[in-house]
Amino acid sequence: MPSPDEDMPLPDEDATLAHHLGGTAERAGAHGKLTRLVAARLKKDVQEMRLRTDLAPEAALALAEQMVAACLPPLAVVALPNGGHAVRAVMGTGFGGMNPAVVTLTVTAADDTGSTVLVRGAAKEGLIKQRGGRRAVEGIVSRWLAADPTAGPETDLPG
Repeated sequence: MPSPDEDMPLPDEDATLAHHLGGTAERAGAHGKLTRLVAARLKKDVQEMRLRTDLAPEAALALAEQMVAACLPPLAVVALPNGGHAVRAVMGTGFGGMNPAVVTLTVTAADDTGSTVLVRGAAKEGLIKQRGGRRAVEGIVSRWLAADPTAGPETDLPG
């Protein structure tokens, strides 16, 4: 896993989604450049969920990296100005995993002890609504809760 980089911003969600959708189109024999242009104009399905865990921020960051270890590159780990860290990756959702979703796990120290983890998923939506952002968040939260018995949902945030 890459180490946190203080100077590097997170890769842009929209640009990353358009890039990966174009790549999927090219592999299927379609025009990747045209797909990227169209994808840039599609709406996004976005879902966020906040988890509260008793894990220290360093341990929560390590678990966040594990949650996205099997995802497609690019994987970015960025130190944030508030002392937290964000992990961003791309995972396949939908039919055959062909709809890319950008997932971002933001880990910050909780006010008392433990950590707060904001799990965000975003995917482009075409004519067929696949709810890729929502599915990505549900999958990561489900795996997190299975791996961390001290964690629980803090709140659902509107997408």
